[in-house]
Parts: sequence; structure tokens; C-alpha cells
Amino acid sequence: MKLVTIARDNGVTGALIADEVLDFGLAQQTLAEVGPIHTDMRVLVGGEGLEVARRLVESIEQGSDGQRQRLRESGALKARPSVKLLAPSPKPAVFFAHGQAYHSHARDWNADAPREKPAHPPVGFLKAQSSIIGPDEAICIPRAAPDHVDFEGEFSVVFGRPCYRVSRHEAMDYIMGYTIVNDVSARDWVLKMIDPENKIGANQLRGLNSMFKSFPTFAPMGPHIVTVDEIADYRDVRLVSRLNGEVFQDAMLGELIWDLPELIEYYSSCTAFKPGDIMTTGTPGGVGAGRKPPVFLKPGDVVSISATSLGELVNPVIAE
Repeated sequence: MKLVTIARDNGVTGALIADEVLDFGLAQQTLAEVGPIHTDMRVLVGGEGLEVARRLVESIEQGSDGQRQRLRESGALKARPSVKLLAPSPKPAVFFAHGQAYHSHARDWNADAPREKPAHPPVGFLKAQSSIIGPDEAICIPRAAPDHVDFEGEFSVVFGRPCYRVSRHEAMDYIMGYTIVNDVSARDWVLKMIDPENKIGANQLRGLNSMFKSFPTFAPMGPHIVTVDEIADYRDVRLVSRLNGEVFQDAMLGELIWDLPELIEYYSSCTAFKPGDIMTTGTPGGVGAGRKPPVFLKPGDVVSISATSLGELVNPVIAE
């Protein structure tokens, strides 16, 4: 099942059915037999309403043309291009980002970086909820950091249960689905605004990640959440990021330095994730800052990130 949040009444849950979008709120008003489906994604993914939503989607997929026509006439079922989508989980209590995820990304900065797993544990940071935008919304180049804005395509976990201090052996049971996140980064902002002489060390810089990665619009997400049953093995997912149609990043999730069970075990040891919360899995090599010469975002650009079974997240770039 592919879950979405529709830009109606401050966000209403729904699902993709072929090339149409089903509005759960309007569907309940149209079909008397539909049980309660919560229109807040955080509540929906963590409760029994998720199974009600699944049964509804399956009944429509297998149902009569008459049922679909009733839904279309009520506005509950619309063609995808006519529906504005928000980020699928637009208000997570915790939006946690993982860094240093792929050996290829380490070689963006150091061509001789070793391929073995580092001795240190995973490196993570929080992104602000206020940085989240949905598909087709514009990434704004901030006036405070206009010159070195970069993108990072990331396969991301959506939690479906409260997840705190879980072992790697049970970690996958806490995932309800996956989505795409673009971890946009103003790479020069900390150096320019806090350390103009560029003397800050790498460890201190990592500690400031939440600051230069949380400008408004710096977390495009979507276009939907794909439930775990649609992806047999996340390691077979291919993640591809393009800038203006040119491939910049291309990796398999099986290349992750730390796999999902390891990441969830480690990050849940200090973070109490709730249903609807997001954990990214980091970005592979190929970011603009790692190019020679570097390539940074500018107004008029278009960033697209795709992943197997997850669709494509597309966002234009404008000046603030």
C-alpha cells in the first residue's frame, strides 16, 4: 500500500490506487461500510486504522466500476496530477538523520577513505520539523547561505510502533514503511557564519549538522510511504539522485555500512521513536560538494530522487 498525505484541511491521509489518489476522509463519507480511518498519518500508522485502510484499498482495487464512480463523483478518488500532496509524514515527533552511511560518500571527501566499518558508532543528528516539504514543492536557497547548497538522496524508515531500546533482532518489526528524503545541506553556512577562518574541526562540524541542515524547505519528503510488505528486502532497493536529469548518486541499499537493524538498535538506545517518526539511512557518494569542480544548487534547478518501489521525489529550486 502506498500512503499519502493530501493537502486538504491541513493534511488528510489517503492512498495511491493505480494513477488515482484516494482521500480516506471523503471515502468514509461516501461509503457507509468503511470503518474509521484516521486522517492524521501519525495516528493512522500506529493504530488499527491502518488495517482498515488496507482493506478499503484492496476492496477498491478489486471492486466494481460503480464503486469507483461513486468515489470519483464525491471527490474521494481523483487523478494523481490534480491532487496536491504534502510530505507523507509531515509532522513527525522525531525526524532523525543518519550520516556517514556509505563508503562511497566518505570518498566524496577523501579518495583514500578505507572501505572497512569505522571503529566509532553511527553518527546521527536531528532535522527540524519546520524544514519538511512535500513533493513538487520548491527548495529555497536561503539568503544566509546562497552559495553551497547541496542535496542528498536518502532511503528512509517510517516507524509504526513506539521504538525505544530495541535490539537489532527485533528492530525490523517496528518499521511500518519507507519513504524518500532529500537531506538538503548548506555546506558552507557553519564555516561562514560561525568559523569564518575555516578552522573548525570535523568532529565539531558534525555536531552542528542540525543547524545547517534545517533551513526551511531543507527536507523534501515523499512522494508517499510504501508499506513494508511491498519491499521483500530493502537491501535490493536502488537509490538514484538526479540534478537536471543527470545522475549524481546511484547505489544499492545493500551498500550501507550499518544495516537497518544496527541503526535502529543504536539510535533507539537514546531516542524514543513514535509512530510516524522518520529515520533516514544516509546518503551515498556523488553529492555536489564532492565533485571536481563542486556543483551546488541554484535557482531553476530540479532535483529528483527515486528508489525502487518508492517512486520519485521531485523538487524545483528557487531563491528565497
